[in-house]
Amino acid sequence: MKLSYDWLKEYADINVSPEELAHGLTMSGSEVEGMHDSGKDKVMELEITSNRPDCLNIIGLAREAAAVFDKDLKLPEFIIPENTEQGKGPKVECVIKDKDLCPRYTARVIAGVTVKEATDGIEKRIKAMGLRAVNNIVDVTNYCLMETGQPLHAFDLDKVRGGKIMVRKAVRGEKIVAIDEVEHELKPGMLVIADSRGPIAIAGVMGGKETEVTSSTKNILLESAYFDPISVRQTARELGLSSDSSYRFERGVDKGMIRGASDRAAGLILKEAGGKICELYDAGKLASGGAKIKFSVPKAGKLLDIALKQEEVKRIFEKLGLKILEEDEGSVLVEAPTFREDLKSEIDLTEEVARIYGYDNIPGKIEKFIPQVKRKEKTRLVKEKLVKTLSALGLDEIMTYSLINEAAVNRFGSISKDTVDLENPISGEHKTLTPHLLDGMLRSISWNINRKNRDLFFFELGKKYSRKGKGPDFQEVPLLCMGLTGLKRRNWMDGERQATVYDLKGTLEVLFSRLRLAPGFSKRDVDGMINCASVLLKEAGGNIGFLGQVNKKVLDEYDIEQKVYICQIELDRIMEETVLLDHYRSIPRFPEASRDVSILCDQAIAADDIASLINKTGEDIVREIELVDVYEGKQIPENKKSLTYNIKYSMDTRTLTDEEIEAVHESIKEALVKELGIEIR
Repeated sequence: MKLSYDWLKEYADINVSPEELAHGLTMSGSEVEGMHDSGKDKVMELEITSNRPDCLNIIGLAREAAAVFDKDLKLPEFIIPENTEQGKGPKVECVIKDKDLCPRYTARVIAGVTVKEATDGIEKRIKAMGLRAVNNIVDVTNYCLMETGQPLHAFDLDKVRGGKIMVRKAVRGEKIVAIDEVEHELKPGMLVIADSRGPIAIAGVMGGKETEVTSSTKNILLESAYFDPISVRQTARELGLSSDSSYRFERGVDKGMIRGASDRAAGLILKEAGGKICELYDAGKLASGGAKIKFSVPKAGKLLDIALKQEEVKRIFEKLGLKILEEDEGSVLVEAPTFREDLKSEIDLTEEVARIYGYDNIPGKIEKFIPQVKRKEKTRLVKEKLVKTLSALGLDEIMTYSLINEAAVNRFGSISKDTVDLENPISGEHKTLTPHLLDGMLRSISWNINRKNRDLFFFELGKKYSRKGKGPDFQEVPLLCMGLTGLKRRNWMDGERQATVYDLKGTLEVLFSRLRLAPGFSKRDVDGMINCASVLLKEAGGNIGFLGQVNKKVLDEYDIEQKVYICQIELDRIMEETVLLDHYRSIPRFPEASRDVSILCDQAIAADDIASLINKTGEDIVREIELVDVYEGKQIPENKKSLTYNIKYSMDTRTLTDEEIEAVHESIKEALVKELGIEIR
């Protein structure tokens, strides 16, 4: 937003220098980023936050300056001057077809105008604001836009076909050549201003070339309306158009200025271009008042740690345009003006008092620091350990978008239940809050492969989102996702080896070991995956995730031609069960003894089930179980596999005898045969 120092002084009775004004506005929240000369004037560049559209005009900034420097505000009259010639003129009918997107529309006929260059006063002001001078009619609308913040548009009334103006949604196939001289194809649902033949303006964004005001224009139709901010924003973005009008409509214009801005512009047009005022068409209604808020002076003073006086608070509110409805000892009931829709609660008013009072006038205070024994929550400590461990294991951390498209949801349908969709997504690519992290992982892998980075070992800590039951509530579940692809090993001694699902499983087992947890695995089917297994948490029971290989169909959709292995783990129960404190365990004083057991079993039996049964039967003397050999092929029946385990036995208090070891070892063999139907080889 640009601000002319000379123009502001017409409305605020201030006598400070441009530099002092810039400092005062910045300290009150309207940051001045720079200043330059424009003739004898000083023009400032301001950064206005999106919640303060009232400051996107000269009057709004003059109001701010008057409040900051405790000066009077001098507003121009928003009425048509007395003794103005009025009479009958061309007729036009105005109809609002969509009152949700355009709750109020006004159109004023001004007949017999003379279009020429604007006078120096108008032209100088709009040029200082960075606008191009066109002619006296267009320049007046731009002048009033910058002055009041209300966008206006003037149509050449004689070019409006059928004597009818309609505010409606565009239909499929409609096009318009805007005043930027570019033909724009309109999408169904975009709000337009149309005559009997078709669109003549894109509502709130830009007028049409066909009905623009030129030197031959004699009669004009002056539009002043309120258009839905979301509708204007979406239309401007989809068409790739941006204008001073759309910039303000997107943020919300003052609902109370629609008629006033029209009156103001009409009066200036009569001075600049002559003519006479004819009919005013005013359709639709808008709420006339703002929020009513009760403000406690003592409460605000305590919060800001200053001694506030009620008279000072009233002065600030009145300077900012708030209406005092009632007051008693210690409290004030106010009504927010229509140009301040951001004021909704008492804390909003407290902020207004603080910034006008002056943040630099509020004394600084350092509270007594009380050291806390517990600095970090367990969940944060667990996350830090996850990141540290996975990084040490050679994985790189990634961060991906939390919004995905519908196709990405459906690729992994079995784990995408009760999804959460945005009502107004920016685009179809960012429609659904992600129910898994697989899409982001595969997109990152694809992006890197396309840039010749083929050996990838990634992990991400994120969240999945879903609806909670059938009600309106939602839930977020923290997740860990890991993805491996490419070469796991490449060196001169051992050569090359591609990563496999066992590398992923091994990484997960090491991670669980560092967290003092024991993982389990069982076969599972997941949409989009092959050779997939559930990941179990033995301490808490139940399924917490899965690991496996992504199938070729899904890889093709991400343009990936090499094998990819992925796991996704829910972290909520892991956060609860993780043991963060390390306990010292002395080196064994007594020797270990080892025994091998070779077995023949069905392919469907999981190695983890065998190890669990060995541990269970081992009577507390089994110290370590290692799978040392897997064989399938000749001399092994179909659908069978041969496994060899090495089991280490020991005790902390004495040396085990051979008889004791053999007795337990035989018990383990018997349990394997009896409970799992395994054949001992």
